[in-house]
Amino acid sequence: MQRLEIDENGAFPVANFIGIILGFASISTLLVIQSLTVLLPLLFAPMVCITLIYLLYAANRSTSRDDENITVNPVRVDIL
Repeated sequence: MQRLEIDENGAFPVANFIGIILGFASISTLLVIQSLTVLLPLLFAPMVCITLIYLLYAANRSTSRDDENITVNPVRVDIL
């Protein structure tokens, strides 16, 4: 009867499998963080524009709703 030879070095132990999974997760995290670091300065201008547009909208929203209370704002010109 022939002996069954098992190659124990060729099998993936649980510790190696967990290490491979954690390695792929850390590489993926590193790539995401590096891409965000490159792209973050590009988001500055749109954020400023969106903030200013929202402030203009919020400031003019209350004046556009009051159709009944339309008053004339006098303009005063000082000539020096």
